[in-house]
Amino acid sequence: MKPLPFLTKSGWVACIASAAALSAQASAAGPADFYKGKQMRVIISSGSGGGYDTYGRVLARHYGRHMPGQPTVVPQNMPGAGGIRATNYMYANAPKDGTAIALVHSAMTTASVLLTGKKVHFDATKITWIGNMADENALCVSWSKSPIQTTKDMLTKEFVVGGTGVGSNLEIYPRVINSILGAKIKIISGYKGGNNVALAMERGEVHGRCGWPPSSIKTSRPQWLKEGKLKLLLQTGIEKDPDLPDVPLIMDFVKNGDDRAVMELVFAARSLLRPVLAPPGIPEDRKAALRAAFMKTMGDPAYQAEARKLKLLVKPKTGEAVEALVLKLHRTPKPIVERTIKAMKK
Repeated sequence: MKPLPFLTKSGWVACIASAAALSAQASAAGPADFYKGKQMRVIISSGSGGGYDTYGRVLARHYGRHMPGQPTVVPQNMPGAGGIRATNYMYANAPKDGTAIALVHSAMTTASVLLTGKKVHFDATKITWIGNMADENALCVSWSKSPIQTTKDMLTKEFVVGGTGVGSNLEIYPRVINSILGAKIKIISGYKGGNNVALAMERGEVHGRCGWPPSSIKTSRPQWLKEGKLKLLLQTGIEKDPDLPDVPLIMDFVKNGDDRAVMELVFAARSLLRPVLAPPGIPEDRKAALRAAFMKTMGDPAYQAEARKLKLLVKPKTGEAVEALVLKLHRTPKPIVERTIKAMKK
């Protein structure tokens, strides 16, 4: 390029050098300079009230202290389609500069595999996974006075359970167990919520339920555990809960590799119950900052104290661990995926 006529050659060189220095300075500006004075959002894929909203708001209250530049962090509810609306937004429309993260439903980690054709417009393998706030297996339980007293009874006799809708875990889990393990679980659908199923157990309308997290039992029916009114038959998840050493894990009953792959695709969500994500394509230094701040927040005594007060689980996973599991699940061969979808609907 020729020097501008009103600049000498030396002046032109100095101008270029100055511009290069400014560009380098801008590039070198780290996350602290970027986030200072800014506002971040934590999108929550549910309405106000309930588990996801509580977890998301507690995260928002503590997260900013651990971010470079200490931005203000505000929660924003974006309910719809069981988490699909918020995840679609984060994938395609949220700013890709690291100023928006989201806590979404656990099913979003496998939605682009198992829920195709249901307005899922994102690819989970391209999402920026920040971490996971908690994981927890769910239990199949029976009422102590029912004819189902052991795991063997559950898998070989007719086991009548309550359900809350065809898309709920209380019905998906029994269908998968029937399909893969050959059980004879009978689902009585139509209950308005988990509490209604618990009451039905107490009245003897059903033998039990599948898909009940231990933390929920301890919160809603602690006396049932103390008084031995529940038989803990089976835990659903891909790894055994160390707090439940005497309760068999569903994976222990799987007979071959294909069955295991189906079970992993269904029950991996128990390991990713409260996943936190950011849009694809954010700068690498801000991605690293978001992930580091997440784990610092999870280890923050103030965060943990509030979580204990609200009876929230604190069992985090790093963003790298979440990403690795999501990628593994999305490499599941198509025939296994098709079989899994069929088992969930059967």
